[in-house]
Formats: sequence, C-alpha cells, structure tokens
Amino acid sequence: MAELKVVAEEDAELYRQGKPAINKLEKLSLLTDVLSKLEQLHQEFLDHGGLTLLKNWLEPLPDGSLPDINIRTAVLKILNDFPIDLQHSDRRGLLKRSGLGKVIMFLSMSTEETTANQKLAKELVDKWSQPIYDDNSTRLEDLKNVEDERIDRRPPDKSKGTTMASRDDDFD
Repeated sequence: MAELKVVAEEDAELYRQGKPAINKLEKLSLLTDVLSKLEQLHQEFLDHGGLTLLKNWLEPLPDGSLPDINIRTAVLKILNDFPIDLQHSDRRGLLKRSGLGKVIMFLSMSTEETTANQKLAKELVDKWSQPIYDDNSTRLEDLKNVEDERIDRRPPDKSKGTTMASRDDDFD
C-alpha cells in the first residue's frame, strides 16, 4: 500500500512539473493483482486507507483532466467487485471520509468519461447509496418513534383547557 501511495504522490508531483506521470500506469498491474487475487487482504486494505488510495488514483488531475483511461477502467472494475459491507457504520464512515464516493459520482456524470466507465461508476453510486439511504430511512423512523413516545408520555397541560368548550372560545 505504501508503494502504491508513493506512486500516486510521485505522479502528482511529476504532473505539476509538466513531466510525464506514468508511475501509476506502471504499477497498475500490481494494484489489480493484489486486490483481485488476495481476498483475505480486502479488509486490511480498507482498514489501512485503501479507499483513499483508490480515490487518489481516480481523482482528476490538477488541471481537471482525467487520469489515464486504463487506470480509471481497472480501478472501477476492482471497486465493482470489491466487497465493502456498508451495513456496518464503520465501513460507511471509511467510504465517506475517503472522498472516493465524490470522485465516483463525478466520473459517473463526466462527459469526458467513457460510456462503459460511466456505467460502472453509476453502478457503484447505486450500490453504495442504497445502504446509506436505507440506514437514513431507519434512523428517521426511529426518531419519529421516539418523538411519538415523548408526546404519548407527556402529561396534559393543566393551564390550557382540554375541553372542547374551552377550545371553542379561542375562535371568538
């Protein structure tokens, strides 16, 4: 992971200097081999900043241009097959903190992205947003239930009339 992170940083610096930034492209096979063959490393990869690393590989360059098509395609395919269990709040937090979701959303809508990659990115957006949406819906339902319970437990306010007659007087 350290090597892959350094490669991304080196490419960013080379790009700023106006030099060819091909280090990520040269290490792309290492990234794909490790992540596609060693499933037992997936959780370790996530726990040690792997999503941020992938974001750094996918995000647009300083001038706004997209990274090499081969890098984008390979990383999007890896992510589509990569098991990220978003049912757990810690995994949702990792995804959110990484910023990877924003980059994927950008790629899904970018007119400079290929149609195939836009489709892969859109599938990721759909796959990742559903558990988050479901969790938010559950939280809203829980909040509503708590509020309903508080209202049910609230004692009647003696200062306000509770009979219909006293309420009718309010309209006069």
